[in-house]
Amino acid sequence: MKLWKKIWTIINQESSFDNESKRTAVVLRCVYLVMIVYHFIFFCLMGFRGLLREGGFHVSWLAVISVIATLILFQLSFRQKISTNLKLFIAAAILWLGGFVFLFGWSCGAQQIMFVMVVLVYFSFYDAIAQKAVFTVVLFLIRFAMFSYTQNFEPYTVLPDTLELVLQVWSSLSFFTLMGIICGFYSSNIETADKQLVLYNRRLKEEARTDPLTGLWNRRAMRDFLSLNMQNYPQMPFSIAMGDIDFFKRVNDTYGHDCGDAVLKWLSSHLTQMIEGKGQICRYGGEEFLLYFPDMNGDEADVTLNELLLLLARTPFEWNDNQLQISMTFGVEEYDFHSNLEEMIKKADEKLYAGKGQGRNQVVF
Repeated sequence: MKLWKKIWTIINQESSFDNESKRTAVVLRCVYLVMIVYHFIFFCLMGFRGLLREGGFHVSWLAVISVIATLILFQLSFRQKISTNLKLFIAAAILWLGGFVFLFGWSCGAQQIMFVMVVLVYFSFYDAIAQKAVFTVVLFLIRFAMFSYTQNFEPYTVLPDTLELVLQVWSSLSFFTLMGIICGFYSSNIETADKQLVLYNRRLKEEARTDPLTGLWNRRAMRDFLSLNMQNYPQMPFSIAMGDIDFFKRVNDTYGHDCGDAVLKWLSSHLTQMIEGKGQICRYGGEEFLLYFPDMNGDEADVTLNELLLLLARTPFEWNDNQLQISMTFGVEEYDFHSNLEEMIKKADEKLYAGKGQGRNQVVF
């Protein structure tokens, strides 16, 4: 476990260049380590079957040269631009693949590394999609040329069927591991970014619908909600009420705007408790509140709001050792099944101001 932590610490180092993707550097280093293990096991398998002697210099040194080249690329990933290092890896991988196909033929599975190269290019390079498409076409042509070669010429070393099968399995396992590493790294970042974007958009949406001081819906959210309800449930009865805090300007002028804000929050809490399970409430603007009562006629809404006025009368607001008597005036409008939302709000507002003219601290229906 300690050895793995040390290896991961090395792999996870930042690039020495500014504005370089650490994620791509880490992916490349992981790819190099997997390739080193792949070449080492390949060398061991060939030696186990005695083919290093049969194949001569070319077979014995293919894995050794590949390991040395991959180690050099691994080291360069800390000192070189990632884009340059990635291009060198692709060039080295194509050369290695050409040597592999020449020596052992097509059936050993090494050509699967081309899929790894395609995925790396598409995830790691910031080039235009057209350039990536050109690379894909070129890689396909190289693959096709190698395949055509193997159909017309015998491999330098003919492998026993058992060893060929073992190498096919080992190549598949290695390159699927590489694909898993690459896709795992990039998909996790994409998922994280996507999740953050979703949460950010959700937060923006909530902020756009919420009054920052009281935490209630704002005017826009309530109007959208009411419009949608009237559209979806045209036969459902409901009532709305426009409420205004009595003498709120006097509170601000006498005790300051901090006190006024505290009153708004305190009153919002009472309104929320009162209407919980019965409807919805929003801060319509300033000291005005709009309340929605589904499945309630005007008389029922009138009773509910008068209960609130009684509660406010029994519960003074305390501010710096001062007890302030807060009251409200409401105008209630019942849905008549033909008025639109604008007309209802206008009528409720007119009743609210009629109540203010009649002495405030009352419900007008």
